[in-house]
Amino acid sequence: MVYLLLALFTLVQPISVASLSLSVPIPGLPPERIFGLPDRPFIVMVVGLDIRPTQEGPSRTDSILLLRVDADKDRAGILSIPRDTLMQVPLDEGGFTQDRVNTAFVYNWSPDDAGRAPAALGQTIEDNLGLAADYYIVFDQRGAARIIDAAGGVTVVVGEAFGQDNYSDDDVNVVPQYFAEGRQHLNGYQAVAYGRIREGSSDFDRIRRQQQVAEELVAQLSSPLNFWRLPGLGKAYRDVVDTNLSMRETAGLFALLKRIGTDRIVTRSLGDAAVPCLSCQAALLLLDPQEAARLISEAFDDDAAGQTAAQLLVAAGVTP
Repeated sequence: MVYLLLALFTLVQPISVASLSLSVPIPGLPPERIFGLPDRPFIVMVVGLDIRPTQEGPSRTDSILLLRVDADKDRAGILSIPRDTLMQVPLDEGGFTQDRVNTAFVYNWSPDDAGRAPAALGQTIEDNLGLAADYYIVFDQRGAARIIDAAGGVTVVVGEAFGQDNYSDDDVNVVPQYFAEGRQHLNGYQAVAYGRIREGSSDFDRIRRQQQVAEELVAQLSSPLNFWRLPGLGKAYRDVVDTNLSMRETAGLFALLKRIGTDRIVTRSLGDAAVPCLSCQAALLLLDPQEAARLISEAFDDDAAGQTAAQLLVAAGVTP
């Protein structure tokens, strides 16, 4: 599992000085064009995989986040998609099946083509919600822990104490994890566990905790006091992330997000539009089309996108 959408703020590579100097708009030339990013709103799909050290073959996605950046409005939106959401999923051999959105990686994984599974997940989201991802970022839970450690950890406020006696990130080594109520500073392993544990709660609670960690990480990495951490963050990012963003586009994305600022990033979760599928034989979630439309409109400041999503969900037959 991984959440850290704002591992996006570690997209500095070894060119942090350039990214900072070019975060100031040049008159008459939008900064997104400087770095080769689209001169329109664009979406980055951030995917966390639950991969175990002994595992071979494909893995299901544990977290899915869409980041939409609108440079003209100096605005960004984040939309979380619960992994158990029922959608029409394309199959590698052709055709479609109705299954959890997180199975797109399994059905379309290829050891010879790292981009095939992300493309299939992107196609799934576009077919069911009408939201087309321009870029993707993929990493696993251990990669997330490395990035958080390189950032110096994160500080969160735990609303209610919880934990898990048999927590493990590799199905071999058990390290009990407990989080007391109140303010806690977490290292990478602990932060991933904080966003990953579902015992005694739900997937919706996980998503909220993941977003909390992401927001705290963004705030920390946006601070000038952490400038000295950038080389280590860049190395961690390059070592653990699979992406179709070029180095130039990565620097542009970092510059845009720095310019927009955390107070202009709107966060929403489709978990708030999800209801259990009572007629399904497995624990699947269905999206209420009108609630989904509202959340998408709020996250991305785009009423048309919300209504398109509602229409596609109904057409796909994956609504209550």
